Amino acid sequence: MVWAIRISTEFNEFSPQGYYRGYKEALAAHYDAEPRPGLTPKHPPVFVFKDKREVDGDGVPYRTFTDYAYDVSEKFHAELGVQRPHHPPLDPVQPHEWPAEYVYKRAYKRDAAIVEFPNRSYAVTEPLREIIERLEPGVHLFNPIRVLLPKGVEHPIQHHMMVVGRWLNAFRLEESDPSCIRDADTVSPAVYLDDKRSFAGVAMAASEIGSAHLWCERAFRGGTFYVSDVLKAEIDKAGLRLPPTFKMKSVNL
Repeated sequence: MVWAIRISTEFNEFSPQGYYRGYKEALAAHYDAEPRPGLTPKHPPVFVFKDKREVDGDGVPYRTFTDYAYDVSEKFHAELGVQRPHHPPLDPVQPHEWPAEYVYKRAYKRDAAIVEFPNRSYAVTEPLREIIERLEPGVHLFNPIRVLLPKGVEHPIQHHMMVVGRWLNAFRLEESDPSCIRDADTVSPAVYLDDKRSFAGVAMAASEIGSAHLWCERAFRGGTFYVSDVLKAEIDKAGLRLPPTFKMKSVNL
C-alpha cells in the first residue's frame, strides 16, 4: 500500500508563515558578492558576483548571482543530477547552501513532523528524521536548522532540512480510475481533487516502488511526498503529526 502526503499552500502548522533569516546574505558572502540597492527602498538588495563564483551542473560559472540563488532553491525540491529543460543538472546541496535559521511569524498550537518552508523547501523534526534514516540510511539528505518562534523563542524540537533522494515513476495512468485523474493527456497528470476518494483511485506500481519508503514522483502531480506502509506505521506509532495523508491503490505489474 502507498500513501500520499499532501502539503497545501495555505498557512498552517504544516506550512508556517515565516522567512529564512540572513540566508541570501550568507550565500552572497560566501562568494564575496556585492550588494546593490533594490529598485526601490522597499526592495531587498541585489547581489552581484565579483571574482569568485559557483559553477553550474555543466561546469560553467554562473553569470549572475540571481541565477545561482534560483538553482540553490531548486535543489530543495527537484531531482538532483538529471538534465532539466533548458537548464543543466542540479548539483548536490553544498555545505554553505543549507539555511541556518528559519523564523516563524506566528506560533501554532500543534507541532508538525514535517513542514514546508518558502520556495518548496522542507524540514522534518528529529523524531521523523531518525525514523527515515533508520529505514533508508544515506538515501536522503538532512541538515539541522535552528527554528525560532515569535519573540526569539527557540522551537523546542530540533528540525532538519530535508532533500528527498529518491525519485520514481511508479504512477500508472492505465490502471487508475479516470474520474480521479485530471490532465491525463499531458506529460504530468494530476489527482482530480485533494481528497480521499480521488487519491484512492490513483494506481502506483508495487514493482517500481520495491523496498522504497520515501520518494517523489517524476510524472504525477498529487502528493508532495509518497511513503510506504512501513514508514507510515512507524510515524503513527511514534505519534507524529503529518499533513493530510491519503491511501492510494497499489497494483502488482
